[in-house]
Amino acid sequence: MAEALPDAGEDPAAAMMPPRRGAKEMTFSLKCLKDKMVPIGVTVLVAALLISVIALAARKCPSCPSPILPSCSENGIGFGEKCFYFVEEEADWNRSQSFCLSRRAQLATIDSQEDLHFLLRYGRALHYWVGLQREGSNPWRWFNGSLFNNLFDIRGNGQCAYINLDGVSSDWCSQLKYSVCSHPLKSPRGAWRGGEP
Repeated sequence: MAEALPDAGEDPAAAMMPPRRGAKEMTFSLKCLKDKMVPIGVTVLVAALLISVIALAARKCPSCPSPILPSCSENGIGFGEKCFYFVEEEADWNRSQSFCLSRRAQLATIDSQEDLHFLLRYGRALHYWVGLQREGSNPWRWFNGSLFNNLFDIRGNGQCAYINLDGVSSDWCSQLKYSVCSHPLKSPRGAWRGGEP
């Protein structure tokens, strides 16, 4: 193998010597720095993307529903999309409904078998008015005016409905019973102010 000849102005002994140690360290240190820059750059890019995604996700838009529904106040029990309040102060049906309305709620509606099972489980053996009423022999209606869909049987010949351990029964609206109020979970926090009728 032919060796390179030194230029006329170069020291021949210097050409035969290996490169200086300082130059090798400088080359190594630049290479090391270059190797470190790629992962640092990728990390900065990923962090910037994450921050952008979080910022966009946090941005509120009027058509986006809130993913978190407000919880019931301390006196309520959340079930499904409703808050239920068991009021253990006896009153007639009309006074019970007025009490619920004063708390921005109403006597409970039972929209499903799950609602009914929940109310029966938490209502224990007590009698609680619910928001179902009829006039004379007319069909049963919920307090909001919607017709009862015969989701469950109502025992008795009364005009106002209540729950008890056996299911749903009816009695004269003037009778004194406890009541269960409800409002949708989506109503403003603090809708329930507690207290008794």
